[in-house]
Amino acid sequence: MYTLQRYDDPGDHYSPGGRLNLTEVPGWASGLPPGTLVYCWCSSEKLKLTPIDTAIGIDMIHRKSVVLAALLAIATVWTNGSCAIASPLYLAQGESEAIVDAGDITINYLPVQDANFESVYIILKETQVFEEIADAVNSYLALPTDIPVNFMECGEANAFYDPEAQEISMCYELTQAYVDIFTDENTSDEDYVKEVINATVFTFFHELGHALVHILELPITGKEEDVVDEFAAIMLLQSGDEGVEAALAGVVQFSVDSEQETELENLAFWGEHSLSSQRFYNIACFVYGSDPNGFRYLVENDFLPEGRAQRCEDEYAQKVRSWDILLGPYYK
Repeated sequence: MYTLQRYDDPGDHYSPGGRLNLTEVPGWASGLPPGTLVYCWCSSEKLKLTPIDTAIGIDMIHRKSVVLAALLAIATVWTNGSCAIASPLYLAQGESEAIVDAGDITINYLPVQDANFESVYIILKETQVFEEIADAVNSYLALPTDIPVNFMECGEANAFYDPEAQEISMCYELTQAYVDIFTDENTSDEDYVKEVINATVFTFFHELGHALVHILELPITGKEEDVVDEFAAIMLLQSGDEGVEAALAGVVQFSVDSEQETELENLAFWGEHSLSSQRFYNIACFVYGSDPNGFRYLVENDFLPEGRAQRCEDEYAQKVRSWDILLGPYYK
């Protein structure tokens, strides 16, 4: 495993780094132990990082995922003499101190005040689905602190992660809203329970993505809301048939939400969330990319344009690799 460290000197050199090898050690890094490689960022100078190859072990839910061979790259630095040329970079799991597993995801159900949410509350609590999910994640992911997940009434149909309290709130109102949409009068009791669970699982993983990005200080690019949508989809699509059903429920949720996006002048192009229609196509693409033959109907029934579908298998594989690299240091 490897950690990120920062070193600064009066010359404004900044270096986040794992384990790196420098052919000559600049003065500002003289305190680092032998064999340490840093990315040099020298003011007014250039840094080029050329990826060569990756080989990442995948399967993030049912089995522990192990980084078999991590990033290999060559970093070349042009400087005014303060930094050096770096030799090939090998980041291999296990090279630095193990990350301490000091926390768990915990599940809490707050009693309801509004009787309209009683059935949702009972199903979520008695099925123990989210306890099983939490146990699975806790078994393979080392966390520095607990992440409480509180199922509760919020006064609105919502779900959110609070970075100050470092906890997730899952609102009964949101689950009930989706259940009301997806359930018809002929739904059996068994199917109703499944609808309650599926309407909640995708959102749970979305909010868990926010928590992990914040608590683990994961280096992401792009809008965080898009990133944690990807996280939810990737985690679920690697979790067997039940996970796939939950990912598809997420697709349907965004499809339903997109029906409200009818007036161009009222669309929140400025928002932190992508439009629901965009989120629909992104998640549908990951679903298709995870099994193009099994989900060919998404293209045949015009849910996913052929032009986008052609790239989905590669997009899915890229996201799987990316999340495996991001979470690799925290695998047990």
